[in-house]
Amino acid sequence: MDIRRLQAFAKVYDLRSFSKAGEEMLLSQPTISAHVMALEEELDTQLFDRLGRTILPTQAGNVLYRYCSAIFSQLDHARADILALSKRVAGELIIGGSTIPAQYIIPRLIARFLGNYPEVRIEVRGGDTSEIIAMVAAGTAHVGIVGAPASQAELVSKPILQDELVLIAPAALAVARAKTGDLKARLLGVPWVMREPGSGTQLALEQALTQAGIDMHELRVVLQVHSSVAILECVEAGLGVAAISRMAAANYLERGGIALLPSEGLAMRRDFFVIQHGRRYMFPAQRLFLRACGNGL
Repeated sequence: MDIRRLQAFAKVYDLRSFSKAGEEMLLSQPTISAHVMALEEELDTQLFDRLGRTILPTQAGNVLYRYCSAIFSQLDHARADILALSKRVAGELIIGGSTIPAQYIIPRLIARFLGNYPEVRIEVRGGDTSEIIAMVAAGTAHVGIVGAPASQAELVSKPILQDELVLIAPAALAVARAKTGDLKARLLGVPWVMREPGSGTQLALEQALTQAGIDMHELRVVLQVHSSVAILECVEAGLGVAAISRMAAANYLERGGIALLPSEGLAMRRDFFVIQHGRRYMFPAQRLFLRACGNGL
C-alpha cells in the first residue's frame, strides 16, 4: 500500500472530511478522494460511508486506521533513531503536566532542553495528576510531570523536585485565625476553597490532614476549582482558605492580599514526579528530555 494513500485516508478519518483533509495536506479534494478510492479498490472494501456531507468510517476503515497509526508511529521512531546516528535529535515530544508543573516547572525544563535540541517539536498538554497519568498510560503523552507517583505497574515514576504546600487565607482572616491556638479548630472554623479530586495538591493535603488526625471531610468546602490561579484569585477575593504550592503563591503573598495561615503540625512537603511508560518505545528526544528532568532545575 502506498504511504501517501494511507496518509490521505488517515487525515480523512481524523477530520471526517475530504475537503478539510485536502486543505491540511495541501492537496486538492479530488486527489484526496482518488487516494482513498485507490485504497478501497486495492483492499476490495469500502472504507467510508458517504452520507451526503457526513463521512463515517466503516468497520474496515476503523481497522485500517488502527494499523495506520502504528505504521506512522514506527516511521517516526525510525526517523528519530536515524537522525540520532548523525547526532541530530528531532521529532515530536508530547509532555503532560499537572497544574503546578505546567505553569512553573515544565517551561524552564523546555527552555533548557530546546537550547540543546532546537529541532524537537514540543506540545504541552494540561490536566490534573490523574488525567496526566492516564495520558501517559494511554500513550497520548510521552512524558508526564505530576504531583504524585503513578500506581499502574507499567508506569515508571521518578521524583525530580520537592515542593512545599502552604495554607493561605485572605490577609485579615489569616491574622484573626492565627490567634486560634488549636490547629483543628483553626482549620474547621473557616470556609475552604479546594482543588478538584484527583489533583496532586488535594492528595497531599488529605495525607497531611490524616497524619495530623483531621478528617478532610470535616472541612467546610464552599468552592471547588480546577487550577492554582483560580485558587489564588478566590482566596484573594475573600472566599476562604486553601492549600497551594509555595511556588505558585509567592507573587500573591508579595502583593499582600493573601497571607500564610499557620499550619504547624501539618507535614505538607511533596515530590513532583516524572512519569513514563516502562514498556513503550522511547525515541531519542524522550530519552534526552527524561535525562534533563533528572538533572534538576
